[in-house]
Amino acid sequence: MDSRQKKLVLSVINNKPIHEGKVSDEDFLAEFPSGCDNVSEFVTKLLIESCVSMDAQCVELSLYVGFHFGFSGADELILDKLLVCDFHYRHDEIVRALVLIGASTDETVDALSKCALTEFDYLSDDRDDGIYTLSWNCIYALAKIATPYAINKLKWLSECDIQEIKDKAVEVIKKYKINIM
Repeated sequence: MDSRQKKLVLSVINNKPIHEGKVSDEDFLAEFPSGCDNVSEFVTKLLIESCVSMDAQCVELSLYVGFHFGFSGADELILDKLLVCDFHYRHDEIVRALVLIGASTDETVDALSKCALTEFDYLSDDRDDGIYTLSWNCIYALAKIATPYAINKLKWLSECDIQEIKDKAVEVIKKYKINIM
């Protein structure tokens, strides 16, 4: 994504009603060359390109486009991959996108459980203060998925060595009345 395209993404976000400095969805799609047949394919392409380029800003902007135009089930695999990458700072938004599309594959469950335990550098101050919001969001996402595999991962997290994560997993298991036997 070049600088003109990045600026264009920022001009389409919060564009309703259209006001100064903003472009319509139609103008955005006409001005942003994608070579894609539809918006869904375009969102997937942006996510893949941001992952391949390992560009944190492109991840952020690709997620903006996805939330604006909508994600699809086709995005699940690349979102799973981005969820465990450490070159960006948008893990919470990726969890939200996965929940939004109803992602529930074993790969998503693995990515969520891995992310819940990953100590990303940008979150070290939060963890030092006992704040585990990203981990907790992953735990809630696993509870919403609620497949036998997701429940097994919740059980595993409820037995982990990090007390805050363990406590949240136990709390969520009780709240959602999940049978882990």
